[in-house]
Amino acid sequence: MSIIQIYPLPPFSCVFPFFWGGSFIIAGILSYRKIITRITVIGESIIELGALNQTRIAVEKKIEENDLAGLLHLTALIHGHHCVGSAMGVIAAHHAMKTLDVKENTGMEHVIAVVETNNCFSDGIQMVTGCSFGNNSLVYHDHGKTAFSLVKRNGEGIRLSSRPDLGDLLKDKNPETQERYREIVNQRNATPGEEAKMMELNRRHCFNVLSIPAEKIFKIERVKVELPSYSRLLDSHICPTCGEKVMETKAVKKGDEYFCVECGGGEHGQLDWAGIRIVNKEKKAEDSNQ
Repeated sequence: MSIIQIYPLPPFSCVFPFFWGGSFIIAGILSYRKIITRITVIGESIIELGALNQTRIAVEKKIEENDLAGLLHLTALIHGHHCVGSAMGVIAAHHAMKTLDVKENTGMEHVIAVVETNNCFSDGIQMVTGCSFGNNSLVYHDHGKTAFSLVKRNGEGIRLSSRPDLGDLLKDKNPETQERYREIVNQRNATPGEEAKMMELNRRHCFNVLSIPAEKIFKIERVKVELPSYSRLLDSHICPTCGEKVMETKAVKKGDEYFCVECGGGEHGQLDWAGIRIVNKEKKAEDSNQ
């Protein structure tokens, strides 16, 4: 019996046969998202020994190996820089994934992250857990707390919330870092060079934060959470005013016609740095006409 390693093939590759070492071999994708990574050849028969979803293999490998620094580097790809907030998100998400023994997340809503803030912390959560707004696995509660829950579909999960008595545990002891951060973030009048200096100071400090145990930073508890149902495809309509397609559940219905909020008026939620606020298009239009 011989073992042959086959490199993963790109998505949608065709199954193809070939001869190797006198044995007839078939390699390729057996089904969507399953790629042969190892096969056993016995004469002319083939037994699949391992299949792997390759999409998040880099992230999952770092979780398995407890490589928090590597996870923070990946988080910076979406966050734009390294900071203590995103480092806290990495620590929390890594602890939750390991505790619940979540080996992979295919983005099919089998595991859900419930975040309670929309600051830097949440980007660490999204990168490590693989739960995002786009794959409907990220639920946002506008609580303004540095906290999140990782929940399986049966509702069983774990919640981590920052301890109120952290004190100076996460603070950079370098006074220059703290002073520059407050000035640049609150005043927004720094030069590109000053901003770059602040980010470099933050980068050095946040990798030190990764060595702090999750239990020292967070209150950790098991929770039972009522989750939204799995997502489903919804009907869309063409707004008769602007001609753009709009989801039926977000449209403004007037008679038999469906308008988008921009054209038909009405309210919608807007998530910005301060959280969720309600925007009333009809009132905004009235105010502008006065």
